This record gives sequence, C-alpha cells and structure tokens, in this order.
Amino acid sequence: MNWPANILKVLRGWARGGADLLLPELCAACAGADVSAEGLCEACNVALLSMVSIPYCPRCGGSLGPNVPVHQEGCASCPATLPRFVRVIRLGPYVAPLVSIIRELKYRRQETMRRRLGRLLGLAVAARSDGESFDLVTPVPMHWRRRLARGYDHARSLAAAVAAELKLPAGDELVRTRNTPPQTHLSRSVRIENVRGAFAARGAAAIAGANILLVDDVCTTGATASEAAKALLDSGALRVTLAVVAKSEPPRAYAQGAT
Repeated sequence: MNWPANILKVLRGWARGGADLLLPELCAACAGADVSAEGLCEACNVALLSMVSIPYCPRCGGSLGPNVPVHQEGCASCPATLPRFVRVIRLGPYVAPLVSIIRELKYRRQETMRRRLGRLLGLAVAARSDGESFDLVTPVPMHWRRRLARGYDHARSLAAAVAAELKLPAGDELVRTRNTPPQTHLSRSVRIENVRGAFAARGAAAIAGANILLVDDVCTTGATASEAAKALLDSGALRVTLAVVAKSEPPRAYAQGAT
C-alpha cells in the first residue's frame, strides 16, 4: 500500500473542502455567479426541475420515449436478469445539469445541493411509491479506504437528507467489504462480477422484515445497487427500493464515470 500517496490524497480532499467554505457561492451546475435558487442559477434551476417530469421505467429507471406506456413490470430496455431491488425512483437522466451537480456533490461537499437533492428525492419517493411505507433509509456505502481518501461519503450524506425529508430513520447497516475497482467503462457482465460479494449487512434486528429505501447518486446498469440489495435481502429485508438522483443511459452511461 502506498501510504504517502494515500495521505496526500486525503489532505487534498480536505483542502478542497476548506477552500469551498471560503470561496463565494457559484452555481453548482454551470459555475455562474448568479445563484438564485438553492445553489443554482435560474436557468439551471429550471432545467433541473424540468427533468423530474420526464417519464421513466419504474423497474430499471431508464427514460421512456414519447407515447411509450409505463409498465410496473419493466420496459424493453430492462436487463434480462432483473436486479434485486423492486423499483427505481429517480429525479432525472444523467445529463446536464445533473452531471455537474452530482460531481459537485461528490467532490466539493455542496451542502446546499445535498439538502436540496435530498428534499427533491424524498418528495419523488413520496409521490411515486404508491402509498408504500418504508422502515429504513440506507445508502450504497463507500469502502472505508475511499471514504478516508475523499474525506466524505456523499451517498451517506444524501441518504441522511432523504431520510430527514421522509421523517424516517437513516440506517448504517450496510457495509462495503471490498474496495472494488471503479465500474467506469466496464460492461454489465463485468460490473456484476466486479461487485459480487462486495457488501454485507449488520444489525439484523433492524433489517429483518424491513421495507428498505436504498439511496445512491447515480445508477448505470444497476449492478452495484443490486448487489447491495442482495446483501440486505439475505439478511432478512422484505423489499428494497432504489432511489437515485440520476439514471445514466447509453451512450453516456460509460462515458461519465457513473456506478
């Protein structure tokens, strides 16, 4: 293990976070100075809110074309082997301005956007869960080494904001047991193997029989979230629903570094 390089990476992450506290607020999407609505300029705010109305498949999260009916059982683009979670709830596709917003959330600790995305995603869950109630909100976790290097677990922070909006407990029962290589540029089959067995659940009492909302920033093929859901189900969870800020879709799916 290259400890000097890892320590330097940690220090750089902390330095970025400190610098952001001192710099003037800029739009999290376009970096413009005219911030008018919770971390965004007016144009980017309108673009973000317009994404919420785009129809998508509730099974895989992929956007649907005009006049394509929404079916709870899936769409023509769903993978042949469906993921372990039963439903996807999202804000929009992984395109501008969400690409930049999520990048800022990951690497710049944008607390304003974290709270806003958490609130919007919580509202989307409430509107699209067909009256279904959840017992627990938990993130797709980082491995501790990556969290230490970055100094921040954005998925955990986002899940806490979603839980606060829904007035639900935010759980910490899911852990990442292997520091898996990034999923970027990998095919679906390789992604599945890359994350196989990478998660474990603890605290069986909180999980057993629970209807769990699993939160992440981006879903591409669903391989990572499916493996995380499997760990929860194997520990006794009743159902797992995936809530994400964005769903990455071809041809952007492998070009933007989503997981």
